[in-house]
Amino acid sequence: MASGSNNGRKGKLCMLAYCESPTQLPSMFNEGTSLAGAGFEVESLCLASASASSRSEAHAPGFRTRRFPVRVRELFQRLLGLATTGRRLLGLQRVLSYAEYVSKAFVHALKSGADLYAAHDLPPLLPTVLAAKLRRKPVVYRAHELWSETQADVPFAWFWRLLDRSLVPLCDEVVTPEENRSRIYRDEFGARRPPLTVRNCPPYKSPIESTRLRDELARRGIAFSTIVLYQGLIDSMRCIEEVAEATRYFDEGVVLVIIGSGWGKWADPAAALSGHDRIVVLPRVPYRDLPPYTASADIGILLYRNDCRNNYYCAPNKVFEYMMMGLPVIAANYPGMVALVEGEGVGLCVDPQEPKQIAAAVNRMAADRKAREAMRANGLRLSMERYNWENEFRPLFERYRSLLADAPRRA
Repeated sequence: MASGSNNGRKGKLCMLAYCESPTQLPSMFNEGTSLAGAGFEVESLCLASASASSRSEAHAPGFRTRRFPVRVRELFQRLLGLATTGRRLLGLQRVLSYAEYVSKAFVHALKSGADLYAAHDLPPLLPTVLAAKLRRKPVVYRAHELWSETQADVPFAWFWRLLDRSLVPLCDEVVTPEENRSRIYRDEFGARRPPLTVRNCPPYKSPIESTRLRDELARRGIAFSTIVLYQGLIDSMRCIEEVAEATRYFDEGVVLVIIGSGWGKWADPAAALSGHDRIVVLPRVPYRDLPPYTASADIGILLYRNDCRNNYYCAPNKVFEYMMMGLPVIAANYPGMVALVEGEGVGLCVDPQEPKQIAAAVNRMAADRKAREAMRANGLRLSMERYNWENEFRPLFERYRSLLADAPRRA
């Protein structure tokens, strides 16, 4: 492992993603930080946006991101204008953009000289497998999503399914955030061995005392007794319409605060939700700065629409973030969420597409302070004992170490 011997480090890992930074994928960022802290050299390869000020970024000692641009979309916009709305042209743009991404990611992955390659989500898996196999190095697939089923109608879903079926058997390890997804990758996509399940838990943080949201509502002159918090992507897939409608049935003093951003019809969420007087919308907050906002709420809510298996077997990090800051959780009544939320006594599960049922759960929790305190205590205890990144990282680290130990013999 010559490349990994630099600076006394144990080996080099190259992680590829189809986004601009590991900070946009908390599980990827946590993985890179932990591996670097354990003595490995970690390089992540990401996309460079047109506005990016730098092609390189250091996250921690031993963990660095390098970015490369994909120009096809920019070229289409320059030639055809911003509104590339024709279905065929949009499809052609996507195909050519992905082809450019694969070719550039492959070249950069080869140049990295890594001892192990990891693809974070499906789009980077093709260049990752190509580079790893050419260099006879192990490859890990971090399947954060069921990519061909991330929504009801995924563009080129047939192609993404073909990639999964073709490339998953070539991977030395598949890692998913949820046990049902692990089963799908074993039974349907042909993983060589039972995939490793690593939950999307954040690094452990002690609970904090904060009045950030309460101060903000008081500043706006809003009377309240209970704050229900939604933080994350603002999108119909997260049942935002149903949650907004549920606020019409909230008891007096219960207010919903939404922190995040969206696009399309949700590009201006405050305007889209202006007809609801129990909702306060705040801009997206950087991931590292979220805990004071989270800790200052009373209840955390996160729902997914049941229109694809990716949502039905959801594995959201936000639930663990709520628990870690002591918030009781209201989640969807899907198998994984029921086992976690109600099974562990940290909240209530509801049909996410029934506003009155959502409101009833919120009102019940808001009115029963004793039950809320018990849920809070369970969440805090479980976050410290079990549901934290430090625990989740251990089996992943052991697997990486085992694969790296085999890498010289592979070469």
